[in-house]
Amino acid sequence: MLAGLAAREHDLVEFARELVAIPSPNPPGDERKVAERARFEMAELGYAEVREVAMEPGRPNVVGDVVGARSGPVLILNGHLDTKPAGDLSEWAIGPYDPVVTDGRLHGLGSTDMKGAVAAMVYAGAAIAEVGAPAGTVRVVLTADEEGGSRFGARFLAGQPEFASQAVIVGEPTGMESPWAYLAVASRGISCFRVTVRGTQMHSSLSDQVPSVNASVKLSQVMSRMASEFKPRFPVNSEVPGGPTVNLGVTLSGGVYFGVYPGHAEFGIDVRTVPGMTHASIGCAARMASWTSPSPRCPSWPGSLRRRSIPLIRWSLRHAAPLATLSAATCRWAPCPLSPTEPTGIWRAMRASRLSGRALSCSPIGRMNSWLWKKYWRRLGSMRSRHCATWRAKHQVRRLL
Repeated sequence: MLAGLAAREHDLVEFARELVAIPSPNPPGDERKVAERARFEMAELGYAEVREVAMEPGRPNVVGDVVGARSGPVLILNGHLDTKPAGDLSEWAIGPYDPVVTDGRLHGLGSTDMKGAVAAMVYAGAAIAEVGAPAGTVRVVLTADEEGGSRFGARFLAGQPEFASQAVIVGEPTGMESPWAYLAVASRGISCFRVTVRGTQMHSSLSDQVPSVNASVKLSQVMSRMASEFKPRFPVNSEVPGGPTVNLGVTLSGGVYFGVYPGHAEFGIDVRTVPGMTHASIGCAARMASWTSPSPRCPSWPGSLRRRSIPLIRWSLRHAAPLATLSAATCRWAPCPLSPTEPTGIWRAMRASRLSGRALSCSPIGRMNSWLWKKYWRRLGSMRSRHCATWRAKHQVRRLL
């Protein structure tokens, strides 16, 4: 088998170069062309069965089997077909899709992560097929969407019975300074979410004449604080050394254009998690780290309830809990022994939210949003009625009390 691989070394390198030359950046995510090239090569090399399995047509996974002389265990060789985006092409000394071999090294986007390994796995399967596997099945699974969370790739395939196996080898690189630095037995997970700040969008010439909140400035304050204080807790595990990696500002946007006071700004965070971490614990740490002191330009409770005078920070935990909303500048937390997750707390939050016309957040343990206390509801009702000039809101408050 090794002799067969040595004889095909040139073909293997050329196949890797062809894979690199086919763009498959994610985002936006489209592996069709590179999947087609891989499927053709596997068929030419004598795989018993080559097929595509896809959740959506534009995101195919390629599967090829090498079947032994008799039934036995299944070994999966896995690699992904997508890559990170190329970024600014002018920054590349050698073009990202111009695969060049220099001093025994293949250059180009995805050479290491991980089209080189994909090519090696395809040819390894072919070498096993050539000598004949005594028993069992070697299944080469080339997946889509690894760089975007694997929704269309590994996560989609893992739930299907036909991809059950006794072992899986993932060909991701493990050496930063040298190849084969270590053998990885686990991989960190990922939790991605966005932080959104809402301010008061208006004509920029009016920002010094009326109460205003600059969403972009507030966002910078939140990001600065989180950079020093956002430290998610994680369980110590001697078998998985190291901890999570926190990456702030992986995405960043804000404002509309010159002449418009920014009313919206947003940045993304990704946390590379270790076993034992949960979305809930990460979200709690993020909320506490992002809390900012009231702005002097924005009145504190019980101030104006105008929607535009209150900046909101909204957390959208990916694949996790529903959207929660925090009032960044005007909400104060009163001591409270009642857990915000108890039915009474949830009911009060829902009723107060309906009366105020605004979403209310879950409070820290041992505290409660002051809007949820009955003694503040009378103020809320009277203020609401003054703003709306209606009797209905006041009547609803009386009914609840």
